Amino acid sequence: MIANADQLKVAARNLRILEGALTALRKQLEISNPALLEITSKAYERRVASLQADIVQYLAQHPAEVSSILPPLEQPTAVTTPVPTA
Repeated sequence: MIANADQLKVAARNLRILEGALTALRKQLEISNPALLEITSKAYERRVASLQADIVQYLAQHPAEVSSILPPLEQPTAVTTPVPTA
């Protein structure tokens, strides 16, 4: 259970890490060893589901905290064109 905004950030970070690990595991074993993938991915999937449920539960009670776990918006960089000098 998530109790505060700091724990929310940690849970969101852990969720991203686990999702990345699960994606890598799938890429590595999907074709070469699907049986092993099925066995090993279950623990990751359970933990991902648990973290997602905890995050949803916390955000339902603290909706203003959503912005604390969203990635920052990318700001467009200005493209400058050199001005020819005479």
